[in-house]
Amino acid sequence: MTLGDITPNSEFISSSIQFLTSGGATASVTDPNLGKVKATYIYWTADDEPVGGAGWYFLADDAAAYNQNAKVVPFGDAYCVSRDGGEPDAELTYAGEVQTTAVTKSLVSGFNYVGNCCPKNLTLGDITPNEEFISSSIQFLTSGGATASVTDPNLGKVKATYIYWTEDDEPVGGAGWYFLADDAAAYNQNSRPIAAGEAFCVSRDGGEPDATITIPAAL
Repeated sequence: MTLGDITPNSEFISSSIQFLTSGGATASVTDPNLGKVKATYIYWTADDEPVGGAGWYFLADDAAAYNQNAKVVPFGDAYCVSRDGGEPDAELTYAGEVQTTAVTKSLVSGFNYVGNCCPKNLTLGDITPNEEFISSSIQFLTSGGATASVTDPNLGKVKATYIYWTEDDEPVGGAGWYFLADDAAAYNQNSRPIAAGEAFCVSRDGGEPDATITIPAAL
């Protein structure tokens, strides 16, 4: 997918797309025309009369001279959409090719932002970690960037942080994903839905350089 495959509606006025570092800050990139800039992109419509035509531009590109529609968003990568609070009806529409094979993503130390790029819902059970995914976890975040809390019928209010128990770990509920708070691995969370377009954070322990997750094919 490219940024040009993402189309905002007319309410996406003061909003932006941002790509983040493993530490959670807005990433910086070096553009051949603008030099080092933040990886924050805003959308200029044809009515805005951008020099480079309708599409996405760096926020730092005040003249909208260097169109960024061709920027590639690799399969499974996520980004942050910062929506202005005064735009309740802002929306994004996605297009692009459909992935026909499973994709294994290597994880950097720290936070990895992963999204369900399939045009269908997935579940946590569809996300497969390798044997190096030992002290790592999947977290779902609030709109403010903190780990979300959920109310589980068995455990009560817990953080939406999930770890993976293999069969060798002898979890009560079988191999799969469990709340970090579920010390006995009694309540399997493999059926937790991940909606199309929904993102999550994979927190990788720095000592696991070969940790990966595999995202299934969309078809």
